Amino acid sequence: MTVEDIPQVGRLFYKIFRKKTGDSSTAFNNYFKDLFFGSPFYEIQYGSFVHETENGSINSAILAIPMQYSVDDRIVTARLLCAFMTDPDMSRRGAAELALTMRPRHQDLCFSDSASPVSADHWKAVGGTLMPLHGLDWYRVFQPAGFLAQTGGKHSAFLRFTARLPLARPADRLVKRMVASFNTEHTHGMHDETMSSELFLATVPEFLAPYSVRPVWSELELGWILGIARQNSSLGPLHIRSVWDSKAELNGCFVYFGQPGSIAQIMNVFSQKNKEHTVVNQMMYHLEQSGFVGARGHVQPRQLEALSRHRGMFYKHRAHTCVSTRYSSVTDAIARNEMFIGGLAGESWSRLVSDFF
Repeated sequence: MTVEDIPQVGRLFYKIFRKKTGDSSTAFNNYFKDLFFGSPFYEIQYGSFVHETENGSINSAILAIPMQYSVDDRIVTARLLCAFMTDPDMSRRGAAELALTMRPRHQDLCFSDSASPVSADHWKAVGGTLMPLHGLDWYRVFQPAGFLAQTGGKHSAFLRFTARLPLARPADRLVKRMVASFNTEHTHGMHDETMSSELFLATVPEFLAPYSVRPVWSELELGWILGIARQNSSLGPLHIRSVWDSKAELNGCFVYFGQPGSIAQIMNVFSQKNKEHTVVNQMMYHLEQSGFVGARGHVQPRQLEALSRHRGMFYKHRAHTCVSTRYSSVTDAIARNEMFIGGLAGESWSRLVSDFF
C-alpha cells in the first residue's frame, strides 16, 4: 500500500466497518497516514497490503503497523495487523490472495489482537497460531448502577441519558455499604503517582524482560506510539502511573485511558517479578478512589491469577488474537505464555477502533 492508496482504502474502510458509503473524511485520511506510514521503522516491505482489480480499483486490504520485536534476543520487524477487509460487492479472489501472504513461511512475525471470527479462520487456514486467553477482556465493577448505565447506554437512549445524571450514585453508595466485596482494600505502604514519560520509557523494557518474545520499545518507537495513542480523545485522557512500596522501590506501573465517572480502559499493567498482586491491587484502588464506575482490560495470562483475586470481576470474549511466524521459537514461546501482545503492543489505542463513526 502506498500513500496514494489512502482515499480508496479509506472508502473501503468506511463501507466495511462504518457501514457508510462515500469518501472518508480528510481527518480520517490524515490520521490514517500518520498511523500506517508514520512509524519510525516504517518501510514498504513491513507495511500494509492491498489487492487491485484489473482496472486499478482496490477491493481488499490488510492494514499493518510495523513494530520491532525481540525474538530470543534477535530483533525483527513485526507487523501488527489491524484490519482485514474486502469489498462484499466484488470478487473474493483478492481476499484469498491476501490471506496467503500471512502464511508462516512468508512472515518473520505478524500478529493481530483484534481479529474477527472470519479473520481468525483465515489465520488458521494458512497455518497461523491462535492465543485464546489473549482474546478475553476482564471487567472490574466499582459502582454497579453507574457501570450498568455506562454499558447499557451503548444500546439504550434512556440509559445514555441516565448515565449523565447522578441517579446511580445513591444506589451505588447503598450497594457498597451492603456488599463489601465491591470495595478494594488498600495494601499498607503502597502508593501510586503520575509517571513521567521519561521514567516509563526507561523502565518498561525491564518489566518485559521475562518474555522471550516481546516488543523492543525503543524510546523512539514507544514515544511515537504514545504520541499517536494520546490523539484518541474518544477514550479520554491517557494516564501512566507508577506503583511504589514503602521502601520507595518501583513495583510496576499501569497505563489507561479514561476520566472519572466512566469505565477506565486499561492498556497495560507492568510489574516486577512476583509483584503482580500488589500492582494490580494498587491500580484497582486508584481507579476506585478516583471515581471510575469500572475498569476493563485485556487478559495477560501471567496476570490472570492476580486479577482473579478481586471480586466484582467478570470476563468476556473481545476478539481473536492470532500469530503467524516462520520461527518455531515464537510458537514455543506462545505455548509457555512467553509472548507479550496487547495494549500498547496491540490495536486498542488506535482511533480506528473507537472513533470516526
